[in-house]
Amino acid sequence: MRWRLALSAALPLLAVACAEMRQAPPPPPPTDLLAGSQQPGALVNPVRGAVLASAAAFADAGLSLADKPEATAQAAAQLEYLVIALPVSRGYAGINETTRINLGLARDEVRSALGIAAEAPGDAVMRALLAAARAQRAGQGATAAAALPAGMFRPGGVGSIRRLAEPGPLPMAAMATSQAQQEVARLETSLQWAQEQAQDGGLLETGPPGGIGPGLGGRF
Repeated sequence: MRWRLALSAALPLLAVACAEMRQAPPPPPPTDLLAGSQQPGALVNPVRGAVLASAAAFADAGLSLADKPEATAQAAAQLEYLVIALPVSRGYAGINETTRINLGLARDEVRSALGIAAEAPGDAVMRALLAAARAQRAGQGATAAAALPAGMFRPGGVGSIRRLAEPGPLPMAAMATSQAQQEVARLETSLQWAQEQAQDGGLLETGPPGGIGPGLGGRF
C-alpha cells in the first residue's frame, strides 16, 4: 500500500519532468540579471533567483523602490525575464496557470507605471532596463538615460529615469511575485518529497543530474 501511495504522488511529477525534458530551456539570462541579489543559489538557478529577488523588491507594492531608479529597473527587468522564461524553464512547468497569468498582468502594470510600450519585446525591454540599472549603480546618469530610448520608453531618456524613481504603488506585481515564490516553494517541496518516497520504495531509478532521479532537483 505504501508504494502505491508513493507512486500516485510521484507520477504527476514524473509527467512534468518528462515534458520539461522535451522543452528547450530558456536562453541564458544576462549576467547581471541578479546583480546584488542575496538569494542563495541565485546565480546557479536564475529563474528561482529572479522569483525570489522580484518578490522581495515588490513585497510592499514597490513603495520601497521610490527614489531608487536602479532598483526599480532591476526588479522590472527580473519580472520581464520571468514572463519570458517560466513557460519554458525546466523544473517549473508545474507552476499553476493563474500564477503565470498574474505575472503577465504584473508585467503590464509595471510597464504602464514606467511608461514602457506595451508592444515592446520583453527581451529588449529587459536588457535596456538592466543597462540603465548598471549605469545608475556606476553613477553614470547620462549613460543610464541613453539606455532608455524614446519609443520603447516614454518619454525616454532622463524623463524615464524620473519615472523609474517614482514607480508608484504596484499591487499586482506584489501579488503575482508572491504567488510565484509560493509556487516555487511548493514545487520544490513536492518534488523533494516524491523523490524521498520513491527512493524509499524503489520507484525511481537513480541517475546523474538531469535524469529522472535525485539529480532532477538540482536542474530547476
